[in-house]
Amino acid sequence: MEDHEEFREVLRALIAGDILIESAHNEFVGHTDVVARLLEVAPAEIRADFEYLHALLRDCVEETAAGVLGIFPRLQDPELAAVEGRIADFIADTCGIRYGDGYYHAGKIVRAHAWPGWPGVGSPLTNNRFPYLIDTSASNYFSTRFWNGAQGPPGFVAIPEGGKAVFRGEYPFSRYFAFHPSDFDTNTYPSLLDEKLQPDPGSMNPFAGPVDESANRRFSAQITFTATPDDPADHEPNTCYASTTRLGKPNQAVFVIYRTTGSELGALPPNNTGVLLPSITVYDADGSEVAHYDEIEPYTRGMALPVETTQFAPLPIPDHRGLLWPEKFVTKSNWGLDYDLLASDDILYLVSPYTDRLGEVFVTRAKAFTAPDTPREPVYTPGKDVRGWTVTTYNFWAGVCNSALIDNEIPSDDEGCFTLVVSTAENRPANAVPENGVAWLDWGPYMDGQLTFRMLVRRNPKLAALKKAIDSGQATPEIAPYVPRAVHCSKALFEKGGWQAAFSARENE
Repeated sequence: MEDHEEFREVLRALIAGDILIESAHNEFVGHTDVVARLLEVAPAEIRADFEYLHALLRDCVEETAAGVLGIFPRLQDPELAAVEGRIADFIADTCGIRYGDGYYHAGKIVRAHAWPGWPGVGSPLTNNRFPYLIDTSASNYFSTRFWNGAQGPPGFVAIPEGGKAVFRGEYPFSRYFAFHPSDFDTNTYPSLLDEKLQPDPGSMNPFAGPVDESANRRFSAQITFTATPDDPADHEPNTCYASTTRLGKPNQAVFVIYRTTGSELGALPPNNTGVLLPSITVYDADGSEVAHYDEIEPYTRGMALPVETTQFAPLPIPDHRGLLWPEKFVTKSNWGLDYDLLASDDILYLVSPYTDRLGEVFVTRAKAFTAPDTPREPVYTPGKDVRGWTVTTYNFWAGVCNSALIDNEIPSDDEGCFTLVVSTAENRPANAVPENGVAWLDWGPYMDGQLTFRMLVRRNPKLAALKKAIDSGQATPEIAPYVPRAVHCSKALFEKGGWQAAFSARENE
């Protein structure tokens, strides 16, 4: 039992914040260090599982370029759920710490059929596993991969040298959509953004201005493995030039995520907003067609919806960020890694950790950016601050989105401010209800979590000013009200005095 006692002491010290974890520059380094401390004292019966988890996190930190292709399958391997589940069981038996019911299952994605041109799917029902942290409030994702060369690895659409892939489709009925291409290192190229996509001849772009009901709404976009022309006047419209990586090296592959947010059909069931997924046609350098995938309806009526059967157990290993930078927001989109990990080029991410080590209720408040209330208002409605924003809660170890809301689901008070309360259902304050101008999000059965805002489009001047204010810690009077404030408190305190009591208590400490 001597080894077990040493393990218990280290875990208790990590939870208490008594072991220094230096990872402000790179959060994955911190997660790796936390697991390394436990690996040092892990008994033989659980050592192999800690070695598996530690190696995965270490390689996420260290691998770039070609290594990324090896990391992604490992992150998606359902065995990770079994590894974390066994660790959770060991901690429950050895340390008496258990969150949730302890259930875990190394499952898989079950779907009715695959879509050859679009083999990847992400929705409120799928791919919600470590560490994707996808936005399930109002988004759907479809993905494909292109290989620069006539012979590509399995799962890639091969494009002959100097060739291109052309997407042809219909502008979706949504708040936002874009093609998000990333290079072989998973660093992002500029997105092919809805309002910037020129329509096909005879069509109109509903993201750029009013569209006649009878008008065609079609577009074409392309990924080409050719060099970017030196003269911007020579750039083809709706084109991503991908012959080199963002860092200037020869590029071997492009990952493309087609993402919609704010479908007019709602988030569930999963959908492509009432239009078909774009077709994909591959051409060689001479312009000859070498492959074609038709437009398709991804979710046909009556089909069995894809589901995710992998289940992670709540892992009672602390998220070091909860005590390292509590109640602070950062604008990192990829945990501080040296590569983007397919993060969106269009989104300003705001992230803050929360932890039950500081309180059972997490309160966030700021002035709300105005956004078009689609579908009642068109996307291009003048006078709005931003295109839109969402907020979600996550647990890092499980990669699970516990709760998600889009801007028009979040009430504002007479000051134009929103108040968010994150707690478990058991700890939800009775006054944390929309009638009181408060939106509630589920903490989930976890020790720690992170609150993530996604704001569109990040090149918006107000969002650029918000990012500058958060990164620098200095906000202009105009943008200061929009910078979120956050605080932990008790359920009783919030019920007694709402957000005012929560922030007053912190100011008086």
